[in-house]
Amino acid sequence: MSKTLARRATEIVDRPVSRRGFLRRLTMGATALTVAPLFYMSRPVTAYAAICSCSGSTCDCGDLCCDGYTEFCCSIYGENTCPSGTIPAGWWKADGSGVCDNQLGPQPRYYLDCNIATCGSCGCGGSGICSGGCQEGTSFTCGCANGDCHLRKASCTGFRYGQCNQQVSCVGPIVCRVVTCTPPWVWDSSCTTASATDDNTRFHNAACLEQRAPAPALPAGIPISGDWTGAGRDMPGVFVSGRWHLRPAGGGADIVFEFGGPGDRPVVGDWNGNGVDTPGVYRDGTFHLRNSNTTGVADITFAYGNPGDAPLAGDWTGKGFDSVGVHRAGTWHLRNSNSSGRADISFVYGDSSDRPLVGDWDGDGIDTPGLYRHDSWYLRNSNTTGVANSTFLFGDPGDTAVTGDWDGTGTDTPGIVRSRRFYLRNSNSSGPADELM
Repeated sequence: MSKTLARRATEIVDRPVSRRGFLRRLTMGATALTVAPLFYMSRPVTAYAAICSCSGSTCDCGDLCCDGYTEFCCSIYGENTCPSGTIPAGWWKADGSGVCDNQLGPQPRYYLDCNIATCGSCGCGGSGICSGGCQEGTSFTCGCANGDCHLRKASCTGFRYGQCNQQVSCVGPIVCRVVTCTPPWVWDSSCTTASATDDNTRFHNAACLEQRAPAPALPAGIPISGDWTGAGRDMPGVFVSGRWHLRPAGGGADIVFEFGGPGDRPVVGDWNGNGVDTPGVYRDGTFHLRNSNTTGVADITFAYGNPGDAPLAGDWTGKGFDSVGVHRAGTWHLRNSNSSGRADISFVYGDSSDRPLVGDWDGDGIDTPGLYRHDSWYLRNSNTTGVANSTFLFGDPGDTAVTGDWDGTGTDTPGIVRSRRFYLRNSNSSGPADELM
């Protein structure tokens, strides 16, 4: 095949705007001239149309399933984030969509490819892609997303830009795409800032897409929650060996500061009644509480409980601020002031193997006990011994339980943390998560 003929064959497919476009031109043009030379050279059709088979489907070549791109994750899985078993393996941007423009002017829209995270036993082929596009040992199969010709392909394209998760040497096909206005290196810290552009995708859209994908997962650590800014709703956070990572309501950069150290147990509460939750740590039977979400020394320090107790915080009587408590072998010891002394309220609820939880389950302004046991929640509406007032399933064994008023309604509800993601539910009942953070 002459250089002139190859150039003419590839120019008809895409303009040279990106690495992706170049590879598509080269591959499709060469393939078209190989498998359908007479048809391609004698009629004004694209190289893609000459070879279109839609991965063996019965779809027409004009259907979305045949346009060479991959379907959005939210169209397939209901969430604009990479599904379990995949990782973001690369990204590109598209200018001129208008979706992400803000007061600073036009902004790019970012697209992230979610590739199958492992090759299994298939081995690594070229360019960091599993040999033969292997999907062995996964639930992913190549075809039109959801079997619909009007959706793009899923789990078919063996391609990798490579700016994300570079520690993974080889990945499988692209399962789906995430779309976000957040720069990929902010959305996922494994992504680099090396840019690629494909403006052909700037108007690719779907009803399920939000302007922004979920924020990047918080660091690995002890999950916490609180109203960090007085916004009226609780948000996730993580305590990592003395460093606090708090996610404010309404987005924006995480609040990060140091208070405490390795081995401390975190506790969160509104210690001064100003509507803002701030940090505390429990260390060897002593509470250290701070009244602002900043680095600094404790504003309140006192001994209460024994080393090994699980620290608690809540408004046990509706007094307007939080005070501490401890859980010890199924017994709750609650104090109505942040000072040393005897427990003001003591009762038995649950046992030593349960995860103790605190929340205002019925919206009466008083925090009461809850238990998380394997995948079951047991909530009680008074600070007394007795049976649960509400029992339901949410989460799986091995998940970490958190609680909070996630929607600002005045009632605390469950959340679970799995693989550094917070799955939050807005009612005290079984069912799927209402929000992912």
